[in-house]
Order: sequence, then structure tokens, then C-alpha cells
Amino acid sequence: MTGKRRTAAPTFLAAALFLSSPLAHAGPSSPAAGDQPPVYKPPVGGAPGGRVGGASRGTFKIAAALPSIDLIAPDGEAGETTHRSPTLYYYVSGPVAFPTRLTISEPWQAAPVIDLVIPSPREAGIHRVRLARYGVRLARGIVYTWSISAIVNSQEPSRDVVASASLLRVAADPGIEQAAQAAPPERRAAILAQAGLWYDAVAAATGQGGALRALMQEVGLHLPAALIE
Repeated sequence: MTGKRRTAAPTFLAAALFLSSPLAHAGPSSPAAGDQPPVYKPPVGGAPGGRVGGASRGTFKIAAALPSIDLIAPDGEAGETTHRSPTLYYYVSGPVAFPTRLTISEPWQAAPVIDLVIPSPREAGIHRVRLARYGVRLARGIVYTWSISAIVNSQEPSRDVVASASLLRVAADPGIEQAAQAAPPERRAAILAQAGLWYDAVAAATGQGGALRALMQEVGLHLPAALIE
């Protein structure tokens, strides 16, 4: 599936408008610089997609408790990134006592881009997957589906806990990149979120509990505050 190519003019205009706003120029001493949470603006005409959370299915008995899994992704459209090997984030409600699988697939391709077992989370909270570590390089304009699964029974996949979401790599806009690089760390997530770059904004907000929590709440992910960095 090929996403629509963006024209440069609207994006540069958006960057210019942002840079000219009081929020963009607020210094460290200004309340707006540290208190204003990032606001995610889904890209206009973005690729369709969404997010599906994972929870236990059925009433079968198992030796260990099943966690719920939520991918840190928007619901209603494909989350965007400019990176060919972005870092992705997901949440688990508790320790995962089963093998954990990462899968990335693309439309009309029988074989997945990647399908392998990754280290299982040992505690509840938000965890990350660095695609660069696994040699994954996303092409531009393709809406990928990525998923995290807890493999409860390798012989019966229907029992697995699976969460999935959409992922689209787009061309970087020099104006947005320059604005993000020039901004202090606490402002980068807001710039990227306003530009519609969900996965890049989440990566920038990691380690800043308030910013990350605000982004997640905007897309309907209301997770325990104590478990958000």
C-alpha cells in the first residue's frame, strides 16, 4: 500500500507558523516551555490504520497470569515516523511469563518483514523495541502492521495475547527537523507531535512522564501514571 506523497509547501508553512508562535520561542524561564503538554495532531489525509489491544481470550486454565498488552500507537490512523529504524514502545500490565514475539508485516507480502522472539518483559510498565537492533529498515510510503504477542501456546495461536498497530514511514521535513533539533529536550516531543509524527514524538517524550502521559491520553491510552516514565 502506498501512502500519499506530501507536498513540501504545507509542511514548511506549518513549521513556520509554529516557529513564529509564542510557544515555540518560550525560553526555559517561561511557564509555556515546561508546562505546556504536547498536542498530537493527526496528519491531514494520513493513511488509515489503528490500534488493537491484546488481552486474554477464552476461559482456559494456565499456570501463569496473562498480561494485557497495549502498543503506544494512535487509534484511527497509521502512526508516522521519519526514521527507517524507529524505536517502538508498548505497555504490559504485568510480568510476561511466556515467550514474547515481535512481528512486522506489510500488505500483500506473505512473509513478514520480521518475526522473532524478543526478551519478555519482567515487570509491568512501558517497554521499547529498537528496530535498528534487529536490522529492520522501513521503506517510505508503506503502511506496516507491527505487533507484540505473548505466546501462550505455540500449537494454538488463538490463545496468544496479541496487540497490533499501524506504522508508516514518511519523508522528513527539513523545517520540522531543524525546529526539533534546535529546541530544548522538553520541547521536542511537542514539535514532533504537532507535526503529526507520532512515533518520533513518543520517543522524544520518553523519560518525561508528563509529556508521555499527555500523548497517550490523547489517543485513548489511559494507563497507570506510576508505570509511565
